[in-house]
Amino acid sequence: MKSLFKKYYHSTLRPDEFSEVSEFITDKQKESVISGLMKGFWDNDMSDADVPSRDNPFLLKRIKEAIWIERNKAAQKKIKIYGWTAGVAAVLVVALLVSNIISYQKFDADKYASQLQTISTPYGAKTNIDLPDGSKVWLNSGSTITYPVKFDKSRTISLSGEAFFDVKKSNSLFVVSTTDGDVVVKGTSFNVKAYPDDEIYETTLVEGVVDFEPKNATGVLTLKPGDQLIKTSKGFSITAVDTKYATSWMEGKLIFNREPFPTLIKKLERWYNVKITYSDSELDKLWYSGTIEMESISEIMNMISLSAPVGYSFDKKTRIFTLEYKKKW
Repeated sequence: MKSLFKKYYHSTLRPDEFSEVSEFITDKQKESVISGLMKGFWDNDMSDADVPSRDNPFLLKRIKEAIWIERNKAAQKKIKIYGWTAGVAAVLVVALLVSNIISYQKFDADKYASQLQTISTPYGAKTNIDLPDGSKVWLNSGSTITYPVKFDKSRTISLSGEAFFDVKKSNSLFVVSTTDGDVVVKGTSFNVKAYPDDEIYETTLVEGVVDFEPKNATGVLTLKPGDQLIKTSKGFSITAVDTKYATSWMEGKLIFNREPFPTLIKKLERWYNVKITYSDSELDKLWYSGTIEMESISEIMNMISLSAPVGYSFDKKTRIFTLEYKKKW
């Protein structure tokens, strides 16, 4: 196991080895063993105040953040991983071992507090975190947020992808910055979708009040609870919606109401971490209504083929689903 922990520490585990390590560290009875296995690595990398980055700067950054948060009793991060992939391995270990690494802290906390923290979720995974001010964020598949480890006068984060925010009330403005514009609040709950590979931009307000400041445009758009702001060919517009369609992903399910086929496929690709292709434009005319919760991607493909004129095939080598329009159905 020592050799596996060494490989884990340097991010060189194979998928089968990662599963073995994950199973080992979830056993609470092995906490003392885990601490002993990792102590040598921590001693080497925290022997001076600067804690220089070596083979795995990302993991070191996460460990230093966890130490700083515990020491100052502020912005304590609580990470929940809903998808098991190698891309979130470092987050998992820091969350499990934070209580064991406090004794190895030797760095300048004030200097570190000015740094930015970036958290990303790969396709097929979702993450729940707490921000330094106590605000909560749910990060959807294929999304990234960047924020200061410690907020100063302003509370500004950047978002690429989709996230739901439950913002702690404060006189300090909370700003979610995207490529399309900034969402500005003081304390409220809302969902923002701003994937860089998607033409769709949405802000859906559940509680409170939200101001949206478009990039490269004048004026501010204000949302009230139940409003959804979307980007159109003529700019931005606001309509009243049922917010469950925008926020159901937080509960581990997707709810669709006459969802256009192209956006349905994009959501399935992110949700299941798969590639789905088609070339027949007739499929773009289809729409889908229903709820996806515990079904596998194969079950979803079967459901679609039974409810619409769609056939599909799966290439095991490339792991790509190819769809086709069935003229006779």
